[in-house]
Amino acid sequence: MVKYLLDAYPDFTLILTVRDDSEADKNTAELQEVVAGHSDAVTSIRKLDLASLKEVETFCNDLRSEIGNGKLPRLSAIICNAMSWRLSGGPSYTGDGYETTMAINHLAHFSLSLRLINSMDAQRGRFVFLGSEAHHPLRAAFSKGYPTAIYSDLDLHVHPEPDKPEEELGRGFQRYGTSKLVTVMVAYELNRRLKQPALASVQQAAKPVVDLAVADEYAGQEGYFEGKAKVDSSFYSLIESVQGMLWAKSVEWCGLRAEDSVIEL
Repeated sequence: MVKYLLDAYPDFTLILTVRDDSEADKNTAELQEVVAGHSDAVTSIRKLDLASLKEVETFCNDLRSEIGNGKLPRLSAIICNAMSWRLSGGPSYTGDGYETTMAINHLAHFSLSLRLINSMDAQRGRFVFLGSEAHHPLRAAFSKGYPTAIYSDLDLHVHPEPDKPEEELGRGFQRYGTSKLVTVMVAYELNRRLKQPALASVQQAAKPVVDLAVADEYAGQEGYFEGKAKVDSSFYSLIESVQGMLWAKSVEWCGLRAEDSVIEL
């Protein structure tokens, strides 16, 4: 994704985040190699562990400060593409006490996006959240017996029951699919609250993700995309009342306060 962004849109300043910014980390080393091949690009690789909501808050505060004092331009796009899943060993938890899949795939991106809204370019700013076919209850692999679902007790999504040994694979994939369903539903709610078409939710593929985030042809578009084609997300994901409840819970789980974002929480 980064290589395509650098190749196709070389004029953008890129803020790239990694969990481990040491040269010993294989993924970071590969990212540095890609960036090194574009000597004229303006890039910054920064440490950000999405498993820590406090680290997300600190990162956003620092970035807002740099944008405010003119060291960085206002944000044209935020691409939320980090993901986590755990298909064996049962659920794991972050230092905040939340189930890791939901914490990284949804809560961290949600907190980051709301904290940075006021640093977006008012004319061209866009959010891109990566969805997945796994958010469809009956279309995802491993869905048999473990359909993606929103529980009536929403807290079970961050504090799930332990898995039985024979259920670890299915439950792990269910948690992943549910995290993507929550992402899609809360993205719709965010779009309504922004009161302007500034949101795209897409499946993972580098070129479509980048183009949706920054290409002029997608300016002002909103909705759920597979590749570059706008399609309907799952029927359940469109229920606005549940979207609103998930929004409120996400605000609570992230510990967001009114002063943390310019959008009404």
